[in-house]
Amino acid sequence: MDRKRLLVPCGLVISTSYLSFTYHTSFAFDRPLHTIGIVFLLSSIAILAYTHLTRGQRFTPRSKGRYDAIPLSDGAGSERDETPVVYELGSPLSRSFPLRPFIALVFSICARVAVHYSVFKGVECSGPTILEWLPFVLAVFHAGQNWVEFARLRPSLDGVIGFLFRGHSRFLLPMFLLSLSSFLAAFRAYSLRSTFVCPQANGEAVTIPRLQTLGFLIDCVAAFLLHSLIEDETEEKGTRKSNVLVGLALLASATVIGIGGTYAYIAFPEHRQWILSAPGEYVRAILSLSIVVPGAVVCFLFTARLYGVMNAFSIVAFASAYTMIWRLLRTEVWYTFPPKPTSELVVYWMLLTLALIVAFVTKTEVPNRPRFLPRLGKVHAIVSAVVCLILFYGFFGMSRTSAAPEHPITILIQAAHAAHDSWVQQAASSKTLAHAVTRYKERYSRDPPPGFDKWYQYATDRNSLVIDDFDNIEDDLKPFWSLSPTELRERTAFLLADEHSALGGISIRNGKVESMPGVPGTHQWMVDGTIEMIKKFAEFIPDMDLVVNLDDECRVAVPYDRLQAALEHKEHFAEFPEDERKTIDFSGDRASTWIKTTEISVPESLFVNTKTIPSFLSFGTIACPSWSHARRERHWNTRYLCTHCAAPHSVGTLVSNWTLSADPCHQPDLANLHGLHLAPSAFTGTHALVPIFSQSKAHGYADIRYPSPWNYMDKQAYKFTDEYPDPPFVVKEKKLFWRGTATEGSSAGWGAWKGMLRQRLVHLVNHFDGPQAVLIKDEKTGEYRYVREEVGTIKYFLSTKTDIQFVDKVEKCGGVDCIDQIKEFKFADRVEFLQHWRYRYLFDSDGAGFSGRFLPFLQSNSVVFKAAVFREWYEGRLKAWKHFVPVDVRLHDLWSSLVYFGGYKGAGKIEGNEKEAQRIARESRVWSSNVLRKEDMEIYFFRLLLEWGRLTDEKRGEVGFRLKEGLKL
Repeated sequence: MDRKRLLVPCGLVISTSYLSFTYHTSFAFDRPLHTIGIVFLLSSIAILAYTHLTRGQRFTPRSKGRYDAIPLSDGAGSERDETPVVYELGSPLSRSFPLRPFIALVFSICARVAVHYSVFKGVECSGPTILEWLPFVLAVFHAGQNWVEFARLRPSLDGVIGFLFRGHSRFLLPMFLLSLSSFLAAFRAYSLRSTFVCPQANGEAVTIPRLQTLGFLIDCVAAFLLHSLIEDETEEKGTRKSNVLVGLALLASATVIGIGGTYAYIAFPEHRQWILSAPGEYVRAILSLSIVVPGAVVCFLFTARLYGVMNAFSIVAFASAYTMIWRLLRTEVWYTFPPKPTSELVVYWMLLTLALIVAFVTKTEVPNRPRFLPRLGKVHAIVSAVVCLILFYGFFGMSRTSAAPEHPITILIQAAHAAHDSWVQQAASSKTLAHAVTRYKERYSRDPPPGFDKWYQYATDRNSLVIDDFDNIEDDLKPFWSLSPTELRERTAFLLADEHSALGGISIRNGKVESMPGVPGTHQWMVDGTIEMIKKFAEFIPDMDLVVNLDDECRVAVPYDRLQAALEHKEHFAEFPEDERKTIDFSGDRASTWIKTTEISVPESLFVNTKTIPSFLSFGTIACPSWSHARRERHWNTRYLCTHCAAPHSVGTLVSNWTLSADPCHQPDLANLHGLHLAPSAFTGTHALVPIFSQSKAHGYADIRYPSPWNYMDKQAYKFTDEYPDPPFVVKEKKLFWRGTATEGSSAGWGAWKGMLRQRLVHLVNHFDGPQAVLIKDEKTGEYRYVREEVGTIKYFLSTKTDIQFVDKVEKCGGVDCIDQIKEFKFADRVEFLQHWRYRYLFDSDGAGFSGRFLPFLQSNSVVFKAAVFREWYEGRLKAWKHFVPVDVRLHDLWSSLVYFGGYKGAGKIEGNEKEAQRIARESRVWSSNVLRKEDMEIYFFRLLLEWGRLTDEKRGEVGFRLKEGLKL
């Protein structure tokens, strides 16, 4: 045969494997109907073009029903001498258009698209399906076309062998083994369930699995139609008419989708921008699919023409199955959370390989056509396969399991203590001003700013335990060194002149602090609180203007390339001889250099209003490099727990690096796990590098953090009374407690609430239907291992109870999302804030911005469980596992942490580590009262404004504090 023809099935294998491997991470599913319509259109064009280009080509098709079958009576095969009929592909035998098959195919395709879209919208409620059995069902259909073989089947060994390895029925056994291995592997994958809310009250939990079953039935019908059309045409009339029919059916389906999109554009003007928009990630994904899918379709049709339709289906089925199992093995071998040993997946791989062996040793040639598979002797095929399986098992089958001799939390606590001791030693090593200046120069490679001696005196007078480590200030201000002082002042004035930007202004002149006009009354407290903080040290601060963020969310997200260029900027600082090293103060005419807002015209705002619009790609990850997971992958299947997303910052399910856990660059699934990324309440962001002071920020944003006036003004303060005392830890109720409102984001009608952190927390504890991973102790080996238990079972055996509820009603929602949340959740009465001190464990999570309750919780005698993506000014001063218990925003680690501290009474009984919990509560209380006081907020802000003063000074390369003679070390 012409070996060049093997390129076609090889192309089908490559394209199918690529689609299977990228299916779960493709940005194309951000707009599924757009994608399907475009792919259908391009595939139809490719089919019709392929058909036109193959006009006039000749080949010898096999006669219908002809196989080299072994007569069942004597086990010997014979062939009739028959001259094959030669047809031209360009001359169809019939001029009539097969209208009924065409309508049936178009209807089945459109129905499948509708079902797929419905399942996609509720994918969090999807489950294991029987779609993996489609190859076997198709093999049964193929075998059933020749009922003579069934009628001649006799209960003898030769008869059974002839039935399984010859004729139409030869595909039954390999397709059965293939479908079985694929189904078992897919079932395992579906057991790794995320905490994304699958609503019970609105019926989605029941409707989606039923739609999956309906989709499978439609798939069967469509496969039968395609099989009949392509097989019949290949055998009798040439391939042109069948190809044209398939191409026109896809074209008609794309037209139907286009008509639906046009109607949506006209009927829903609020969605027009979204319908026509095309983010860069989506464009790249659709361009990829626009090449691969039409190519795969043409390769399939050409392969069916050469080798028969069932052989073409077999290529697709085997390539998809191998890719799926490989993807699962890759995830569970190289990432840190294996719920089960990988030997189970190796068994599925071996079963799939057995199916391939059976396909090799069966008679796969078609009369008058080249062989689909090379002819191998049975012994050679089996020996080769066994050798490959042994090597494969040696590589994967011996991979680690989830068992551990010591509980990971014990190790994490020990590491946290060591890390904290090291941090304290370097953060407060200076005991004199001279030491502090020297440490500053060693740390930041420049002289301290003017007024550093006043700051040092202010800090030491207030017994600050932190003198040297202010890396948060350095990190926040570093990009702004790339802008000149003039540019910084101009951008400040431009921001303050924008009346609709939700920004407030603070002016410092001659040691006096004032609020600039234009601050809304609802947010005036924020500016007033900031002013109260600055007043304590304002006499030492140079004249300047500040832009204060009045929104909860952070505002400044600079694209990666621009941000890196800004960070790589090297500022030149003047060097002075030892005898001339005198302090150079800030410029004397600073007040005149700050531009008045009345002198600024704002032709166009810098900010983009993304309220209720997903912001993960446009803002949340824009500071990530293009090769990061978050920029290359889209974790759209919210039903799955993305284990490899959490792996870089985790040990098993447990957070091992609190700082890294907030970095979205390696976590594409964060797009669906927080209100900031899903549907922020009042987010107006900018991609310009502008100086905005915010109370907190998410990783990747360029806002400048400052201590929150919420905490400084005691909006929620730690205190206790006779009615609401704060008893010792050991006498508190053994309960994890949380009360809050559903204000993390604004769900406008498309189901964003189902991924928000607070909603997932309440749903997980009270309504979750399904198993979760929990780390328990093996009673036989004494090792710790992960098991899957139903949430109800975990809660029943937990020594620590849970009381987590929403209060008030849902407000930040629209359309059906309001109704669904009201149905799904029970709303408790509000509780007095001081009532929290009754409980041993307090949960704290982000809202629309940072949580204002975290600091009071730390000061209590309770242990704080913390889940957040926002970071505040004190980042680094607190250590996870020493001062609080970190919880991943996926919440998949919550139960294991509760089991460790509180104990577990079920199988794998664990005695609670209450002494460790009590120790965390005590150390968080003591440490926070020493480094998170109001005085510490003032000290931090004082130093921040000195640094900002130098940054905006025209002589910033020269100004600086220098030691006087006699103060040197």
